[in-house]
Amino acid sequence: MSEVAPVSPEETARRAKRSAAISLVLVAGAGAGAFALAGLAGAKRDEDVLVYRTLDACLAERVRSAQACTEAEAAARAAHAASAPRYETLAECERHHGSGGCVPGATVTPDAQGRTLPLMSAFMMGRTDEQNLPVQPLYAHAPAEERSHAGHGGGYAGGYCTGSGARVVPGGGGSGARVSSAVARSPVSTPRTIARGGFGGTGRAVAAASSGHGTGGG
Repeated sequence: MSEVAPVSPEETARRAKRSAAISLVLVAGAGAGAFALAGLAGAKRDEDVLVYRTLDACLAERVRSAQACTEAEAAARAAHAASAPRYETLAECERHHGSGGCVPGATVTPDAQGRTLPLMSAFMMGRTDEQNLPVQPLYAHAPAEERSHAGHGGGYAGGYCTGSGARVVPGGGGSGARVSSAVARSPVSTPRTIARGGFGGTGRAVAAASSGHGTGGG
């Protein structure tokens, strides 16, 4: 049997330092993994939101303060100009948002010169400050295909959609709705130019109905 060489104090210290460093990496990795899993879990949650067609509806319902309603409506209008989907023609825009639901882009913002934008039909905000949800403008969700199918007994939910096409359907004619956290927490994005037959025909129904709370707009 060969003899084990003695380890110097310096080598012992070096090995201890390396072991500690490896442990820190493992702990950090585990923490990052847990954080990522928590994020995924959060993305799958639903959020209670409020949907109002007008500022007056928000003020009348009194679920949120007057200041919160006023700031939310203003933020939604600003986001609308910056992020509303752009269509190449009025016909394409109305095909998704309904007759009379669109305007020339230049009347909303110079950045949309030569395009057609849907009218902002409502705005969506969190039920509480603690949710820390971004305010989002909403648009009438009235794709010609769905309305046509509804005429043949296919059913038609209507409601609204976000600028990226995610469906938001308040329940019970009230202002309350439940939407996935991924939709509720989506930051306002850069505007998209919708290609022919774009999300007008395929708007995703990723948000669903709701608490039906209150009597305000929506």
